[in-house]
Amino acid sequence: MFRTSRQFLFIAYPVSFVFILISILAPELSVTLAPWLVILSVFLIGIPHGAIDHIIAAEIFDMRLKLKHQLLFYGSYLFLMFILGAVWIFFPIAGMIIFLLISVYHFGQADMEDFLVESKPFHWFWYNLRGAFIMVLIIFSEISITYPILEQAMNLSDGTLQSLISNPTFALGLFTGFYFAFMFSGIALGHFSNWKLFFIDNLALMALFYFSGPLIGFAIYFAVWHSAGHIFEMREYFNSKSKSLSILSFYKLSMPFTLISVVGLLILVYAQNAFGVQDMFLTLMFILISVLTLPHMLIVHKMYSDYQS
Repeated sequence: MFRTSRQFLFIAYPVSFVFILISILAPELSVTLAPWLVILSVFLIGIPHGAIDHIIAAEIFDMRLKLKHQLLFYGSYLFLMFILGAVWIFFPIAGMIIFLLISVYHFGQADMEDFLVESKPFHWFWYNLRGAFIMVLIIFSEISITYPILEQAMNLSDGTLQSLISNPTFALGLFTGFYFAFMFSGIALGHFSNWKLFFIDNLALMALFYFSGPLIGFAIYFAVWHSAGHIFEMREYFNSKSKSLSILSFYKLSMPFTLISVVGLLILVYAQNAFGVQDMFLTLMFILISVLTLPHMLIVHKMYSDYQS
């Protein structure tokens, strides 16, 4: 249970506090660091944490890594990536909608597994509510940064999102009130196993995004809350199977597919530059994450189900 562990508490909150201080005391430095933190969070821990899905799948589905099993797994995995990639190319708005829906469920499930009482119903509701809260924090914490990235990804003209939602403070405040109202209802009904820590966790994330903005907020959340949490849970899963997965072994196993992802992103960047489209690195990186997330989410969902059974 990573999000209620000492490892998490001694990493997530101090790191968040440091970057909140930097954002308050040295805002120019914060602006400079923000894109680099996103890149580091994605390539040092974000992509690697999904790059051992084939190892997890071998355990979950009791595959013995025979050729036919490998072909079935990689064929299915790549097929899902190809389909979502095609959607992004031909229907970018639909691609964004799918990405947001996937992220909402995936982030929410990973965050809530440690806090929900197993015997209570409607886990899916809390997954989606928490995931939506994270996405709202990312998108509306500073629209001058997020709206251009979203518009590039969806191939929309500048200012389109601003004309649709021109008051992000109201949108953020409205959803936050809605979120906390349901959270307090869940506390009253006994849905949370550690409601005090869950409450603190939400306040910490709100402070991180409010003071540090969407890029640093996303980088810290994606690296520490989400990806590190999954790595911890993967290690626990292997321990439950009487096997081990050290950090060194994890990075060795993840290296091939991490490098493939990096090369794929660089090819996309080169292709965009060749066609005269500049400054799309962050946008393309988020699209790459979305393409990788769909099959990864399905593997993780099955891992949770298998671990709890």
